[in-house]
Amino acid sequence: MSGTLAIYRRELKAYFDTPIAAIFIAILVGLLSYFLFKDSLFFVRERAEMRIFFRQIPAVLMVFAPVITMRLWADEYRVGTAEILGSLPISTRSLVLGKYLAALTVLAAALVCTIGVPISIARLGEPDWGPIIGGYIGSFLLGSFFIALGCWTSSLSENQVISMLIAVLVGVIFTFILTPRLAAVIAGESATLARAVEGLGVTSHFDSIERGVLALRDVSYFLLGTLFFLTLNAFQVESRRV
Repeated sequence: MSGTLAIYRRELKAYFDTPIAAIFIAILVGLLSYFLFKDSLFFVRERAEMRIFFRQIPAVLMVFAPVITMRLWADEYRVGTAEILGSLPISTRSLVLGKYLAALTVLAAALVCTIGVPISIARLGEPDWGPIIGGYIGSFLLGSFFIALGCWTSSLSENQVISMLIAVLVGVIFTFILTPRLAAVIAGESATLARAVEGLGVTSHFDSIERGVLALRDVSYFLLGTLFFLTLNAFQVESRRV
C-alpha cells in the first residue's frame, strides 16, 4: 500500500506541477458546458435537464482519457526511468495502481469542476436529480474504464502519440461500433449475438446508469472492464521488468 501511495503522489505531483491537469480540466468543462448551453439550445428548449451534457460524455472521455494517460508509461520508457522504477522494492501491481489512481483523480477533479452546471440549472428550474446523479456516477465509471484502457496502451509504446491513438481506436470500437444500433442490424441473424454485441459496448451500460437506473449488470461491466485493462497493463509492465 505504501508503494502505491508513493507512486500516486509522484504522478499526481507531475500532473499538477505542469499545466497538463489544469488544461485538461478547463477544456473538458468548457466543451461540455458549450454542448449543453449553446449547441443544444438549452435556453430555447426551457427544460431543466442535463441529457445533452451527459450524451456527449462517452465521445469526450474516449478522447480525453488517453490524453491524460498517454505519458504515464510511454514517457518512462522513453527517458529510461522505467528501469529505475523496476529496480525499486515496489510491486508491479503498486506501480500500475498508483499511476492509474493519479490519472483517475485528475478525471474526478474535472467532473467535480462541472458541479456548477447542475447548480446553475437548479436556479433556472426544477431538474430531476435522479438522472443527474446517475449521469455523474456513470461518467465516473466510464472514465475509470477509459483511464484503465489508456494506462494499458501507454505501456505498449515509447511514443506517447502512438499510445494515445491506440487508446482512441479501441475506444471508438467500444463507443461507436459495439452499439445497440449495430446489435439491431444483426438481430435478425442471431438474437444472442445481438445481445452480446450490445453488452460489450459502453453505450448501453452508460445510458442505463445515466437514466438513473443503477443496475448491478452495468456497474459490474465497468468495474470488470477496468480490472481487465489494468491486468493487461500489469502484464505488459511485468514483461518489460524481466
